[in-house]
Amino acid sequence: MNILQMLSQKELAPITLVAGEKSRGREISSITMMDAPDIIPYLRKNELIITTAYHLQNNHDFFQELIREMASKGCAGFGIKKNRFLHEIPQDILLLADQLHLPFIELPEHLSLGQINFLMTEKILQSEASLLTHAMDIHRQFTLLILNGQGIPRLVRQLTSLIGREVQLISPFLRPMYSAQQYIPELASIHKMMRNDIRHTPSNKAWTFSLIADRQVISLYPININSEKNCYLMIKGSIDEQDILSRLTIEQAINVLSFAIMQEQALLQQKRNIRNQHFRDLLEQEGHSPIALKALSQELSLPYQQGYLCIIGHVTTKTASYSYQPNFVIEQIHKYCEEALQTSRIPIHAFTQNNELIFLYELHDPNSDYTLFLTELFTELEASIYQYFDLHMMFGVSNQTHNFSEIQRAYKEAQSTVLTIRNRRKLISFYKKKEINELLQMIPQTDLMNYHRMVFKAFSSLPDEEQKVLFETLNEFLECHCQISETAKRLYVHRNTVIYRIEKCSSLLQKDLKDPEVTLQLRLALRIQNHLLIEQYA
Repeated sequence: MNILQMLSQKELAPITLVAGEKSRGREISSITMMDAPDIIPYLRKNELIITTAYHLQNNHDFFQELIREMASKGCAGFGIKKNRFLHEIPQDILLLADQLHLPFIELPEHLSLGQINFLMTEKILQSEASLLTHAMDIHRQFTLLILNGQGIPRLVRQLTSLIGREVQLISPFLRPMYSAQQYIPELASIHKMMRNDIRHTPSNKAWTFSLIADRQVISLYPININSEKNCYLMIKGSIDEQDILSRLTIEQAINVLSFAIMQEQALLQQKRNIRNQHFRDLLEQEGHSPIALKALSQELSLPYQQGYLCIIGHVTTKTASYSYQPNFVIEQIHKYCEEALQTSRIPIHAFTQNNELIFLYELHDPNSDYTLFLTELFTELEASIYQYFDLHMMFGVSNQTHNFSEIQRAYKEAQSTVLTIRNRRKLISFYKKKEINELLQMIPQTDLMNYHRMVFKAFSSLPDEEQKVLFETLNEFLECHCQISETAKRLYVHRNTVIYRIEKCSSLLQKDLKDPEVTLQLRLALRIQNHLLIEQYA
């Protein structure tokens, strides 16, 4: 019950508000009779103090201090029986109460302070009981809508009708949920407003703001769905603090929606897990028969004769502000990507495997140049992922497949592409056949060094200068396809010198340098040596 409602009670007439008119909507939660002058330490928020003014007569300074303390602590108001001990209320006291927006009430003289306390307390309890009954009725009404299978959209429409304001259910990523209306102009404005600092916007309490473009007032009420990010009820217009019934109705709607959304999200996550398991079977099991592949394509709702591109998304950074397990992070990003791609109606299917995101993009025109489109799409997607999750990602794209049966090959190509771009700080890369140096970059340097030492172990006992000469001669000899004269020309030495050096290499290695298998092994080891030198210099 608030001050205005208390003033309208017939049992308390005549009761008048003589100051603090602007705060007549202030809530009253309890009544306290002032029977001692040491009440200040015991003042509480939304408490109405009533008194005969016995302790205020001839104590003007204390009267002023009491008014100030009551205002600072958010008391509901001050009620006084005027003609008992204080026949006139000082004008400066009324002016102070008006300035501090503290309701100041003259109580009826024909009732005792005890009777007034009893009547007011009774009215407060009746009001609280009425509100509780209303809350239970609304909660039951909303719950039945869900239990009877009428769904969340019907509940939102019912809430719109009850509070007389347009209501939308909004996802944590500022998109309409369970709504045929895919574009809401206000959401675009809110998204733009929050773009630079979305992680620091209020998330656990309701907040109201006005959009500059059309001066539309928007209220957002968070709905806890047991995850890092909340859904929201977006209500056009602000809910007045005095409109207790509307606020109570919204509160009950949020309670029911929280449970209903968590239930639906759990079912959707179960479906994702089943799809991910079927997709894992496709990727990990070798030798699928055509019948098995067609069955998998049906399980995954992917056309069998459709061409695809496989794109793997890999998280490259994990910041301290995101302390969840990797699986949970990827699941959250997966949900966001699904929501974003469904809204844009782009034919991409998302999966989660081994802490990575996998996308299958349907190629309806295999001859089209898709590189620019995918680059722009995933650049924008990565920027949004960073905005909402504080994480960076990179993407590797495979060659196109002719049909569903080649997805396993495309997945390996996308994996290979991701491996090659991990150290290049590149956002997206497309698969191409690897040159030798690119293949070497995929092998740990320790393994490369061990292989080089194994092949040229016999050279390690020689002085550094002699090693350098033999390596140079051997490299040119192999590059010239074992032609002595051509090697001599390139090195600017006599051909007998080349013959001597090659024979020495053959003797040290104990191998026939004209054997194709030996030649391949030596050429690879020399290429590794050059690669390691380049990496060391870089």
